[in-house]
Amino acid sequence: MKLYTNNASPFARKCRVIAHELELKLEEIRTLPMQDPEFRRVNPLGKIPALVLDDGSVLIDSPVICEYLNHTGGGKFFPGMNIFKHNSGRWKALGLAALGDGIADAAVAYVILGRESPVPEVARKRQLDTVLAALDALERVNFAKDPTIGEISIGCALGYVDFRLPDLDWKSSRPKLAAWFARFSEYPAMKATVPTAP
Repeated sequence: MKLYTNNASPFARKCRVIAHELELKLEEIRTLPMQDPEFRRVNPLGKIPALVLDDGSVLIDSPVICEYLNHTGGGKFFPGMNIFKHNSGRWKALGLAALGDGIADAAVAYVILGRESPVPEVARKRQLDTVLAALDALERVNFAKDPTIGEISIGCALGYVDFRLPDLDWKSSRPKLAAWFARFSEYPAMKATVPTAP
């Protein structure tokens, strides 16, 4: 399998974390989609990650790719449904995953808007407000002992925020979330996928 990725993307990082945890072998192909017009042949949406399977078919969008990798590797990052136990944790995991993806979306948009000239400050503030409101919500969350796709998504989003918005002092006013993130960042898969400049 080939994963189109780059070292900064929080969305590609989720896939890389799951693959690392499940010991799945991926050929990682580094790309910057905005600078690589040929990439649209792989993913017509022009976004990473994209996973090319051994038969040549392509999966796009990190939630789809993560679930496929989890299924292929026999993982338990996506809690299943259970007719005898309604509170299986599936909806909490998927809800946290959506919140993590939302933080990552807003943080990426904030960074990209900052590269434009003139800088659209109102648009940037809206993205930053989204990140901060989501972080406030996460301060009240009790995270699962065994990580799910929810914790992975949140961890990758927070890693991106630390990497791209280093001056954002989010930890001092959210000690519970900061402590959880410090512990979660110690997982080998998180250490192996720390964001770096592409």
